[in-house]
Parts: sequence; structure tokens; C-alpha cells
Amino acid sequence: MALPNPEIRHLLARTGFGMARPEEIDALSGRSYAQAVDRLLDGVATKPFTTPPDWLNVPLFAQLEANLPKDRRDAMQMERREDGREMKAWWWAEMLNTPSPMTEHMVLFWHNHFTSALNKVSRPELMYRQTELFRTMALGNFEKLVKASAKDPAMLVYLDTNSNKAGAPNENFARELMELFTLGEGRGYTEQDVREAARAFTGWRVVTGNTSATGWRVDGLQHDGGSKKFMGRTGRFDGDDIIDIILQQPQVAEFVTEKLWHDLVSDPADRVEVQRLAKAFRDSKYELKPLVRAVLLSDAFRDPQNRGSLVKSPTDLIVGTFRVIGTPPANPSLFAAAGRALGQDLLDPPNVKGWPGGLSWIDTSLLPARNAFMNGVAAGVEVQVTGKQTLATQARRDMKNLPVQALDADRLKKMSALPDAEVAALLLPVAPVAKINGVGGKVGALLLDPTYNLK
Repeated sequence: MALPNPEIRHLLARTGFGMARPEEIDALSGRSYAQAVDRLLDGVATKPFTTPPDWLNVPLFAQLEANLPKDRRDAMQMERREDGREMKAWWWAEMLNTPSPMTEHMVLFWHNHFTSALNKVSRPELMYRQTELFRTMALGNFEKLVKASAKDPAMLVYLDTNSNKAGAPNENFARELMELFTLGEGRGYTEQDVREAARAFTGWRVVTGNTSATGWRVDGLQHDGGSKKFMGRTGRFDGDDIIDIILQQPQVAEFVTEKLWHDLVSDPADRVEVQRLAKAFRDSKYELKPLVRAVLLSDAFRDPQNRGSLVKSPTDLIVGTFRVIGTPPANPSLFAAAGRALGQDLLDPPNVKGWPGGLSWIDTSLLPARNAFMNGVAAGVEVQVTGKQTLATQARRDMKNLPVQALDADRLKKMSALPDAEVAALLLPVAPVAKINGVGGKVGALLLDPTYNLK
């Protein structure tokens, strides 16, 4: 391995999971930076690499549980809980194994934007279909993504559209559509707009007994077809009409662009650059791929001062680490448990706003667990590099019982034989602040360096 190309390493770290494999860096390093960006974007997949769980073929809401005997209802609920655990483990396995980390990075980005949670939806097949939607449209058209997300069965259940009816409209989805998905809190809408929009979404329902990806219909008996006044316009609007009117507001493009900037570049955002990019985003009729390309080609993204300026999420920390120094997991449910312990329970965000990210990942409640986890990993590295057969009980607990065999001994030995500067340039976004020694040798020491928490 040669000294990694720092710009390509940064590109892959920010669009993937905080780190990149040496071979991934090498594959792009022979191109110009613009060519590397285009190659990366062209490689974003629309289908998963890992075989999905086989229980996905069951119909949506095929049986009304209220009509079943209690023992059967209890058994179905237990099966669903197990399917939910398997769904989370499946997604961790996909992130760890995918040849296109940017795909899953974007799926996670949209999961945290159009938020739903398994603990309320309670149907793992619906949560899978939602991630499938995000994967298919990850870099597609934002207008189409908003409309598809509004009709997505998991979203219909999570924000109560499925029970929204004429005469007693539920405002949950209408409010979050504007506040969290398109405009931003308090920007360009009123409480009256929320109430009128809620009427437009009445009667939207999950299709029962349907295995298609749509799973949506309008119940005419429950839909309010009356006249509505929304954002200064009057008409017999339905939900799609409401979304069309919202997307005509210029702040939508700025809101989405700023959120992508925070995810990919820096926090706070450069307001002048955000406005410039947002105008092009509006002019393209909300095409996401050109917007992301422009962000990645921006001077700010390429500025070395912005390397190591963002905090890795627990998913970044765990997936990035094990993609580089690990092997395909035998039991990915252990990775789900580790993510939960570090503050990111995938498919179950804390609330409708999702995970706040940033410094919240390393606050006083989460940093000790993060440090303990990485100490456990460093101890596991030492076992694999030195050939020791034991790992202290506490280290196993810190590592959340991930088997030491999840760390690739051959890869670690090769990395340990490299010059310090080469290993540091691969593992860290900036120069280490501590001496390269200690538990786990040079690799373990770098994993424990404070800068390893950054990307």
C-alpha cells in the first residue's frame, strides 16, 4: 500500500462510512478528482448487495389480527419482533458488505430525513420497503422522492396518515412534511396551512393484502374533497397538490441543499454557497445527483481545512472500522447491538426529527460507551496481530461481544508492517494527536486516537 491519496480518501470517507478500504482509494486515485467523483456517483446502486430476508414475500396486512385467537396474535407479534431484529441485522450486513458504501450512506441519510421507526410501525416488511424506496431513489429526483415517501406504507403508519379522516383530520404528517421534509421549522407556512394540508391528506391508506411496493390508495369515503386555502391558494386540493405547492417555494431547495451540506461538507454551512447550489437545484427541477456532484466538486468540500471537521456517527464508527480491518460478519445482529449501545439504533430513531448528529454523538452520555467500544476493538486487534488466544472479559464486553474473529488477522498484520505515516493516513482524517504506541500496536493506537472519531 502506498501513501493514500488524501483527497480521494476524504471523498470516500464522507460519502461512505468515515473510512475507506485501501483498494477503494487506489481504484479512484489514477483519475482526476472530477473523474473520481463521477465514477463514484455512477457506481451508486439501486438494489442491495445482500440477499433480503425471505419473510418479505408475505402480504401487507394480509390478516386482520383482531379477528384471530389471542394465542395466534401473540405468536404473530413474537414473529414480527424476531423479523424486526433480523431486518436490523440485515441492514448492518448490507452496509458492511456493499461494494457501494455511498448507496447505503444515502439510504441512511434519507432514513434520517423522512423518518419512520419500527417501534411504532411494528411491521418490519414496511420498514424494509421504505429503505428499498430510499435505495432506488437515493440520487434521483427530490420531487418524486417526496411524493413517494408520502405514500410509503411505513410513513402512512408512522405519522398517522393511515387513520387521517374527513371531519377529524390528523395534522402529524402535514406538519412534518413542511417542518422536517421540505421547508424547515417555521419557514414559509402557518398553522392554518398545516390544518388545511391535513385535510388534503385525509383518506390516504395502506393497501391491505398487497405485496406490491406501492401499498397505497385513497379511501374516497374518508377523504375531504372540499375547498381548501393553502399558502395563499384556494382549491379542492389533494395531497399531491399540496406537495406541488410546497415545492414551488424557493426555500425548499435551500433547505435540502443545506442539509446535504451539513452531511457532506461542514457545520455550519456556507450560506452563499448553499444559495448558489440551491438555485441550480431548483433550476434542475430538483435532480439530486447534479446537486450532490456540485457539492462534492465545491471548493469547500475539497478544502483540507474541512477534513476531520465532522464527528462520525456510531454507524460510521462501527461500519467504517470493520469494513477496513474486519471480515464479513457471521452474526450481524451483534453489530446492531453495538450501534444501539453507542446511540444509533438503526430503524428506530429517537423521534420524528431523527438523530441530531454532530457533537451529540460524543456528549457525556455517549462518549464513555464509544471509548469503551474502541478499547475493546484495540484489544481485539492486539490478539489478532500477536496471535494471543485470549481476550479479557472486560474487553469482550466493551466490544459488545463481537467475536475477535470479526477482525481480519492477515489484513491487520500487513497494516502493522507498514510505515507509521501510511497507516495513519489510511485510518485518520488528520494527523494523530497522540504517540503511535500502546494496546494493539500502531493500528490499535490509531483507533484510540481522538481524531479517529472524526471524518
